[in-house]
Amino acid sequence: MNTQDVREIKQIIADLRSGSNREANEIIKQRTDSVIEPIKSNPITQLLTELGATDYTEQAVGFLFDHDMQAQEDGMDCLYKMVESRVIAEYALEIHDHRKDYRGAA
Repeated sequence: MNTQDVREIKQIIADLRSGSNREANEIIKQRTDSVIEPIKSNPITQLLTELGATDYTEQAVGFLFDHDMQAQEDGMDCLYKMVESRVIAEYALEIHDHRKDYRGAA
């Protein structure tokens, strides 16, 4: 991937994030939901449990995700945003590759 490719992909991502294309918005939402839906437990919980663990880490994370609604919402928001960012980057790469193929064929 060269510098020009990186610039083009960043521009595609910016355009996708702007939300101005209704069709792209729907595709991104569908793809993000298809990744999130089958998840049985939030992997953020496991990540928090493993990051710099102390004697109380597992118990603290368990408490947050069992009894703290704000922590549960924050965990899901974080997961959704990260998956959505991944989906947008994947879609941008897909669009970029199609454009490149089209330019190569022309």
